[in-house]
Amino acid sequence: MKPILVRRRDSLSASIEFDGTECDYFYNPLHYHPEFELTLIVKSFGQRRIGDNIENFNEGDLVLVGNNLPHVWKNDEIFFDKKANMKAQAICVKFLPDFAGSEFLNRPEMSGIRTLLEEKAPLGIKLLGSLRDKVETIMLELPDIDETERFIQLLRILNDISKSNEYRLLASLSYRNENLKNAHRINVVLDYIMEHYEEELHLDKVAGLVNMNKNAFCRFFKKGTKKSLFTVINEVRIGKACQHLTETDMNILQVCYACGFNNISNFNKAFRKLNDMSPTVYRKRLKKFDEVRS
Repeated sequence: MKPILVRRRDSLSASIEFDGTECDYFYNPLHYHPEFELTLIVKSFGQRRIGDNIENFNEGDLVLVGNNLPHVWKNDEIFFDKKANMKAQAICVKFLPDFAGSEFLNRPEMSGIRTLLEEKAPLGIKLLGSLRDKVETIMLELPDIDETERFIQLLRILNDISKSNEYRLLASLSYRNENLKNAHRINVVLDYIMEHYEEELHLDKVAGLVNMNKNAFCRFFKKGTKKSLFTVINEVRIGKACQHLTETDMNILQVCYACGFNNISNFNKAFRKLNDMSPTVYRKRLKKFDEVRS
């Protein structure tokens, strides 16, 4: 299932696009667009896909999707049965990166929001706990306020998220923003992993790419990414595995070796750790996901 572009960069008629319409079911295909998208599920349930992440969603699910990140919400089959009389509703706010002006996010006071949009949102963010509750309260008020107030409330929401740690990133590093504002040496390493993930990767070789010894490199990389080198390697490999499972007919063993794992046990363990399901279940969910809309 290939994602499709559903909107041109210049198509918004206002700085912020708002929609809270009730419908029979969510109907978009897997798609992406240049706007960020903040979506609160008011009614319905089903499965959503953000990048290579697939999870169930229910009422109250609240996610910030980065610009150009493939995504889709699909309702369970019962919503396509007219006799069931089920309804779906989401409050959705879309905004371009420069919604507040081309220089606005470059101001020193906006550094937290800029980091949120440039480094975290490109992987998709699921809001949790009291942060989710706080943002939900604001979003439920959006239908009853004017466009100016919505603009102000969006800034408030982004500020609240940027100051919180009550969220979870969804997609793997395979879907990372290529403009991630990390040190150049980290980008060199990430690019190398992306190009050579199917090979056996050694710590000394990777550290040598940035002219560091192994111990210094491990400290540097962990500080810059908050993860170990081998955690990142596994995330990239599993991200690629998800792409193979989605877009090819390769069997599970073929996918395992194509993504750099040397045995199926390690592959299954790493896949389950990142996706909370086995590769087999992941593929079955994808097929069911597509059948609902076919």
